[in-house]
Amino acid sequence: MFGYVRPYKPELLVREYGQYKAVYCQLCRVLGEEYGPLARLALSYDCAFYALVALSVSGAQVEERRRRCVCNPAKACTYLPSPGEEYKKAAALCVLLTYHKLRDDLADRGFWGSLGSRMLLAVVAPQAKKAAKRFPFLAEEAQKAMESQRQAEEAQAGVDPCAEPTALLLQALFGELAGCGGCESRQRPALERFGYFLGRWVYLMDAADDLQDDLREGSFNPFIRRLGLEGKKELSQEERQRAEEACNEALNATAAQLVLAMNLLELGPFGPIIENVAEKGLPQVQKEILFLHVKEKSRRELKEL
Repeated sequence: MFGYVRPYKPELLVREYGQYKAVYCQLCRVLGEEYGPLARLALSYDCAFYALVALSVSGAQVEERRRRCVCNPAKACTYLPSPGEEYKKAAALCVLLTYHKLRDDLADRGFWGSLGSRMLLAVVAPQAKKAAKRFPFLAEEAQKAMESQRQAEEAQAGVDPCAEPTALLLQALFGELAGCGGCESRQRPALERFGYFLGRWVYLMDAADDLQDDLREGSFNPFIRRLGLEGKKELSQEERQRAEEACNEALNATAAQLVLAMNLLELGPFGPIIENVAEKGLPQVQKEILFLHVKEKSRRELKEL
């Protein structure tokens, strides 16, 4: 997961935004407690969202607490601890995904380009082993997804085959929540479908975000073949606009299915925040990444005239 799954703050109530921040801060605290202070660098919006869904569908009992921030002791933060394993699973997921991301960097870059990742991997690997021992299901699914992803990319597969491993990973992770806490198993099909399309959206968003860099560096990106951009290093303004519109259409189609699946879920107390992320946060991320930079570039060009 890549940090794209976040709420749209202007449309959240003050209380809802406070709850989201409290879940995020609690996950940060648990990461440090379970895997050491450096593990907090693995914290992401995506895993915070996973924790939020886990808390919501399980009906976990949470109680607000005010404590000093673990990163800035001069600041007081609100936390939402839970007696269940929701945060611990989300923390393990943070560590495992970071571990696989670093391994992927080693495979994709040369020795000097991957030197930073190589050093970080030495720190993260023992913690990833610890997370895998505690939550073998998460570790197995993450490993399976990363292997399938690499195979698809090595085969220069199309957009759908390349998006499938991430989609299936989140399908499994969210479906597994149906057996936790107070969540009834009848929610499993909707949770799996929700996770599937969220995973697909995340992969497509990352591929769209990386398209320009991948073209410039000659790296694989499934949208390059889909859009007929093989051999190009730079795109004209017209080509760039067509590419962004095509990526946006694919993302919109996936997001629409994600929202349909979400509407079948009983989301509990954090429902409004989850709905905000799916219905407003994801579209805003698309807008910021695919289109806002075009306006900003136009403004810069006008100033230079």
